[in-house]
Amino acid sequence: MDYNKENIVLWKDSGLFNGTEFLLASCYEHSYPAHFHEEFVIAAFSRGAQRNSVCRRTGIATAGSIMVIHPGEVHTGEAVEREMGWDYCALYPSEQLLLDIAYEPDAGNKSLNFGCQNIHQDIALANTLIAASATLRTCPDTLEKECTLYGVLSAFISRYGFLTTKNSTPAYQRADVSRALEYIHDLYDQNINIKDIADAAEMSEFYFMRLFRASTGMSVHKYLNQIRLNRAKKLLSEGVKATMVAHRVGFFDQSHLNRNFKAQFGITPGKYAESCV
Repeated sequence: MDYNKENIVLWKDSGLFNGTEFLLASCYEHSYPAHFHEEFVIAAFSRGAQRNSVCRRTGIATAGSIMVIHPGEVHTGEAVEREMGWDYCALYPSEQLLLDIAYEPDAGNKSLNFGCQNIHQDIALANTLIAASATLRTCPDTLEKECTLYGVLSAFISRYGFLTTKNSTPAYQRADVSRALEYIHDLYDQNINIKDIADAAEMSEFYFMRLFRASTGMSVHKYLNQIRLNRAKKLLSEGVKATMVAHRVGFFDQSHLNRNFKAQFGITPGKYAESCV
């Protein structure tokens, strides 16, 4: 097997509805460590098979599968068979964009939900999403891209989405863990330690670390790194140089950023910056 065929293209189109991120990938050796997104993940698989875990629920996505992951849900991904790998595309629409598309005048204070089933075998919609991703990657016509993105997201929402009463705090998060998360989000660019965060949550250090992992599915350090990487992507998409980004989000230097960014997203910060339009 020629693993040189492995290719991951991650880009952000700032001109589409206030900015939306996309991905096209062929993966073999690369595996995604436990991480989360601040946006929804809507993915379609065209070849091979990916073994994944979403909020500790394991599954396998094969060709013709559609996957949806809610914001904040911790997940992983790797090839079922390294020699075969898997091909897929993914869209990362914001919660607000999906709510705007699903808008109903009498909806009130609602949020959009896709239930607990993360993987659906839906060949027709998967093919639609794959074709849409190609258009969004190559088409120079902004209006065509806007209509393509609206069309595929609208189709996905109508098939699998439903409105529920809005709850700003996920059910799995205790109030004390939520305080810790707020502390991390506020001071992610600082050299903070466990005692500082545990004090913010009014807990002992070791009890806090155990509860945090049980609540989020990640260690405190990995969660903090994820916040930093998400902020790094935003700055890179805005044209900030990688050397400046590293220090602004809390990494020691550019090599520290590069190593974590490549491990998380499969590409370097420089390649990501080049792909943002």
